[in-house]
Amino acid sequence: MLIEDIIAERQADLTASDRRLVDVLLTDKTEGSFLAAHEIAERAGVHPSTAGRLARKLGFKSYRHMRDELRNAVLSDLDASRRIRKRVDRAVGQTLLQSVVEGEIQALSGLVTQVDQPTIDASTEWLREARRIVVMGESHASSLAEIFVRRLKRSGYRAVAVPHLDWEAADELISLTSEDLLFGMIFRHRSTGIERAFRIASETKARTILLTDRVAAPRAGITMTVRRGEVGEFHSLTVPMAICNTLILELSTADRGHSLEALAKLEHLRCTFEGTRNVRRKR
Repeated sequence: MLIEDIIAERQADLTASDRRLVDVLLTDKTEGSFLAAHEIAERAGVHPSTAGRLARKLGFKSYRHMRDELRNAVLSDLDASRRIRKRVDRAVGQTLLQSVVEGEIQALSGLVTQVDQPTIDASTEWLREARRIVVMGESHASSLAEIFVRRLKRSGYRAVAVPHLDWEAADELISLTSEDLLFGMIFRHRSTGIERAFRIASETKARTILLTDRVAAPRAGITMTVRRGEVGEFHSLTVPMAICNTLILELSTADRGHSLEALAKLEHLRCTFEGTRNVRRKR
């Protein structure tokens, strides 16, 4: 039985404080499923012990058991086939393209309230000051990590993408120093590899930035938490890509022409290689 059904069955037994807790827990189930008892109680404006009493009232051994049940339900709802099916079903009366565009616009529209300008400014400054930028991301995040690194390189920055957190990560982290920056990307699933990398960065005093859609994420010097869509629906990389593109543009305005000079040099090099290719074709 879903936790919402259990709550509905016990509705008559719930106090006003219980209902405030339930509202916080279910308004954003993904976030609620990661909140500790004292955190959810603080948001609901009730005593911390109320969370434990509510859990027992609903038939759970403790608040942690109730939260874990909710988390399991959320993760189940995030199954890929279910998310795709939900997006297709929602497109009734419109084309799939219209539905996808609508979802992307909705996700993007909330981005400016999730990441403020001071955070963007601080991230830009850390990127600009870094001797070397190591960008890590697994699964879907690995694709964005590689795109971000390519754009950083074209802007004249020393950057490397690490899409596989095994021996490749070890190769890049062996020379990590306090002058370097570790930029992690974690979407949907926990990444123990990036967690380990951040611990290594902490030991070497390297700066860390995390871009994620998870509420429960490893601690970083700067964290940007963004939503890529509604719970249980198809999520794309448009939202985090918008953050990466913003950082590239911010760098071009903050580094006193460094990025623009690098881009001009890149264009010259491209023409050089294009010319070489054309000569070979004529031969």
